[in-house]
Amino acid sequence: MLNENDIQKNVLEKIHAGRVPMRSRVFFVLRAALIGLAALLVLACSLFVLSFVLFSIHQSGARFLLEFGNRGLVTFITLFPWTSLLLFLFFIIILELVVRQSTTAYRFSLLRIFLWILCIGIVGSTLISFTPVHSSLLSAADRNQLPFLGQLYEQVHVPHHEHGIYRGYVTSLTASSTALGFTISHNEIDRDTDEGTWTIVPPTEFEPTTLSIGEKVYVAGRLQD
Repeated sequence: MLNENDIQKNVLEKIHAGRVPMRSRVFFVLRAALIGLAALLVLACSLFVLSFVLFSIHQSGARFLLEFGNRGLVTFITLFPWTSLLLFLFFIIILELVVRQSTTAYRFSLLRIFLWILCIGIVGSTLISFTPVHSSLLSAADRNQLPFLGQLYEQVHVPHHEHGIYRGYVTSLTASSTALGFTISHNEIDRDTDEGTWTIVPPTEFEPTTLSIGEKVYVAGRLQD
């Protein structure tokens, strides 16, 4: 095993033999700046992607599916934006590789660096999801003013009718000879596949009078007539 003196001697011998390339201070400063810039860019991309995942789950109403028991859980897993989540993990791995190029990163294990970056990504994305960034981009996409990310935000409006999930605003309370019900209507103007009006006949244990006109609801059920 080499001691510190042996290592120093070997390094000096390589320097005198010209086998160690000499770099100026400017080189290391530029290298550190480029690594930092690349790390910030990849981090920003990862935060944007994960915050979009959180935003889409909230905006589309998919989070309410977890309240519909096993059926809702299966539907939630089916509709979850797995592609965006995998893209976030890809950015995290790239960010870890970039950080490893830093001269101080060798002091820490790969697992520790990955966990730190993952925690920063989750916390940062959660904070971004509470800002109006994605809402503004969604509005721009609805107006066809978002060329590159428009299709990504269009997915937020994808209906869940094939899974028996309907959403809309309560427009009226109805009554029949057998049960009380209510009517919901959903209209996003240019979302033809998701527009419509449905009369909901809830289970007997549900009391429609707890709803109010204009309230947004999500319904899991079977379409008749």
